[in-house]
Amino acid sequence: MTPSEQSKRPEQSPASETDYFSIALNWRRWWAIIPEIVILVGAGALPVVVMANVIARYTDWYHVLWAEDVVKVLFLWVVFLGGAVAVKYQAHVRMAILSDRITPLGRAGALWSAVIRLSPIFVGVLLLILGERIVEISMFRELPTLRISAGYFMTIVPISGGLMIVYALHQQIMRWRRGSAVAAAPDA
Repeated sequence: MTPSEQSKRPEQSPASETDYFSIALNWRRWWAIIPEIVILVGAGALPVVVMANVIARYTDWYHVLWAEDVVKVLFLWVVFLGGAVAVKYQAHVRMAILSDRITPLGRAGALWSAVIRLSPIFVGVLLLILGERIVEISMFRELPTLRISAGYFMTIVPISGGLMIVYALHQQIMRWRRGSAVAAAPDA
């Protein structure tokens, strides 16, 4: 490149260049979205496995004996992790008809809003306690075609309960911090 061509090129500082490898290797970022990745992979694999099973069944091309067990496990994981991720993004089901009428009522509305926000913690505790029992019971049951204990796959029940608790508590702590920061801010 000639000096005149170099002078026409805009200068780029090292700070403005994007290092795509550092983005991809940022483990904190990946750790935060592992449930979403598992859901994405599971939800993507579900139709593929079902389609392969249907094609195999009607063409006698290849017998996919393991497909039913894999579909059950994938569906279980997608549903339970989906519930935990819904709590993470505050997308869980609310009774909007009732909520919309109670929320503006002052103290009763604030109490109802707190109950709705903290209800995932209750559900998470239930999933932790009952999920542990489900895993114990399922350890003695094998998936018919895979010949693997179902208990290993049922571990998603208490895992999703734990994630729900963590996500709901994180949201509540952030809400308290925002509230204390607003209260501590000087009036302008």
